[in-house]
Amino acid sequence: MKRTLGIITMMALATGIASNVMAKTEKKDQPKARFVKEALEALGGTHFPEKIKIKRISSIEIGETYYHVYEGELEKTGYHIIVFDNQRNYLGYYKSDFPPTNYEIEGCIVIDSGNVDEDTGDQLYFPIPINPKKGLPKKVQIGGMPTSFVQAPKSVATTKGAAGDGEITPEYREWVILHKGKKIPVRAIYIKQSSGKVYLKAEASGATKPFLISSLSRDDQAYVKQFK
Repeated sequence: MKRTLGIITMMALATGIASNVMAKTEKKDQPKARFVKEALEALGGTHFPEKIKIKRISSIEIGETYYHVYEGELEKTGYHIIVFDNQRNYLGYYKSDFPPTNYEIEGCIVIDSGNVDEDTGDQLYFPIPINPKKGLPKKVQIGGMPTSFVQAPKSVATTKGAAGDGEITPEYREWVILHKGKKIPVRAIYIKQSSGKVYLKAEASGATKPFLISSLSRDDQAYVKQFK
């Protein structure tokens, strides 16, 4: 009996430890650069200029959550300092002549000035503080240059129905994609449509990808028509 209780106690402790480890893992959920690129590509416009190179930079702990920072190097000059929240939602970007860095200043997105202090020889940085309650500042100065935070469009907004009778709100549902003669089920949510393609965000991975509308099932094509 004592041995059985001992085993049960050890299992409970192991489960508790595993739960704590899992909680810590889930607490910091930084999307991969590929996910970020696909999400921005789906939005287009100023959020995804041509020939932008995206790479992960840092995760900043603010209270009980994280902000995830990415560098978007532009082809001609400058950078987009791209920010996602810990639920993989795109928040927006700052335009900067200087790149972000993984140098840590508590509660701040850190920009590398590329210069050093003449007196101390230390590297100089431009911090963008994140307010625990208000979040990212709408206006900042980076290297003496004022810049505004370009906010992401609101996540999947309600769309007028085709007949104009009320509004339709996209939701996660099962889609059927025809690929190389095979019907592939995908659980995803409608994001937008453009040039004969529909953009769907997968529930499992959070990735947004385009699909030819003609590759959808008849039911799915009818569903998509509601959002035109």
